[in-house]
Amino acid sequence: MDSQIIIDKDIFAVPSGDIWGIEADRVYMVYAPLNGHISLATRENVAALCDCAQGRNADEASRKALSMFQAKGAVPVHYLPETPHELYQIDILSNYTCNFKCIYCYSAAGRSNRQIEFEKIKAVIDYLFCSGKEQKNPYIINFSGGGEPLMSFELIKRTVAYIEEVNKDRNYIYNIGLVTNGSLITPEIIDFFQEHKVDMAVSFEILERLQNKERGSYDKVSANLDMMLERGYPFGIRTTFTPESVSCMCEMIDELAARFPKLKKVVYDTVLAPDLFDSPEDLRRYYDTFLEEYWKAKRKGAGLGISVESVAVEMLSMVRDRTCEGKIVLTPMGTISSCARVSSPLEEKYEDYVYGSVEDGTLVFDQERFKGIISQSNIYSQPMCAGCYARWNCGGGCRLFHHAFSPDYEAVRCDFVRKALKVQLFNVLSANFQKASGKDLKEFINEKISRNEI
Repeated sequence: MDSQIIIDKDIFAVPSGDIWGIEADRVYMVYAPLNGHISLATRENVAALCDCAQGRNADEASRKALSMFQAKGAVPVHYLPETPHELYQIDILSNYTCNFKCIYCYSAAGRSNRQIEFEKIKAVIDYLFCSGKEQKNPYIINFSGGGEPLMSFELIKRTVAYIEEVNKDRNYIYNIGLVTNGSLITPEIIDFFQEHKVDMAVSFEILERLQNKERGSYDKVSANLDMMLERGYPFGIRTTFTPESVSCMCEMIDELAARFPKLKKVVYDTVLAPDLFDSPEDLRRYYDTFLEEYWKAKRKGAGLGISVESVAVEMLSMVRDRTCEGKIVLTPMGTISSCARVSSPLEEKYEDYVYGSVEDGTLVFDQERFKGIISQSNIYSQPMCAGCYARWNCGGGCRLFHHAFSPDYEAVRCDFVRKALKVQLFNVLSANFQKASGKDLKEFINEKISRNEI
């Protein structure tokens, strides 16, 4: 069936008969990402919708359906920024130094003993809070690596204090966060973060054998987690999965429940490490296992009161035309990168990501370079996005993935995204159907199939 006429209107007919073990094109999920509408349809329904979109054979039901899919919804859509001045996500990379040697580290090539000067940080804070800049979104200010940010804790304290000082008589809304390996956390640090409302995410592999092999210092990190839980500090856990660990997701939920019973949330993330995948088929196996194990772990976690989330899998709430909206990433060099994973001149792609610097206490942006960066890796520039039902949720994929992997891996990543979104679409339909009718959607359609009504 040629559904290009509705695709052009950002309405997508997703073949879904395979969910019920029948021909894929006997049942569709019709999805309009820009307004959040999802409906189940037969191929006859979809054909009638396409006819209606072309202005022919427009029955009342099809006209109503098309109107619903085209109606403006409440879904916030994030579009490409035109200038750096629209950006509101700020990453401060305080140093290039780390006390870990993680096997999938993205910044290992840039290691040095360099630390950012406070005057460089001050320039970014002044730009946000003191320049009369109109705030359209809450500022998201994050300390990350580079290196391990807590190796520069005194600098972080000074920065937080300065933010509070300059915002004292202003009404800017902001949130401060930090990503750490968890090994350097002390009661003093937690007291400070609690007092100043700094959020923290700890990268942690949960299982002792995996933490020690892939990151290190299990005993030290787990003791610090115990300390934070005892003090009631609401931190988060983020686990990155390698091909070796990806089948351990459910085991990790059991371990959290047994070893860290007060921890009620974990975020699961895919790895970006080309050296771990010798072929596209290796990556496909990894992604397929990730999806299968993730949904199992999510169900297991729900039964144990543990929330399991993954931005890589559950992207339905994100509607954007570029995966990364753009960031101001202050590197330890005092330059401005578009990606927190590319921050050092020692890294191969550094020049491709930098679009500004701090000069004489002022942020100086190269507008043309910024436009060039943003114009890449979005749904308009990526050929594989044309006609893809996941494009508005995926946003075209991570630019660093495109640079890190050869093109024959791209199709694998796209399949992963589509599979993940398809499960989410069905879950939403099922939940809505259960709420409205009290019936199980899968069983309901199975009955119709058995009666040859579909």
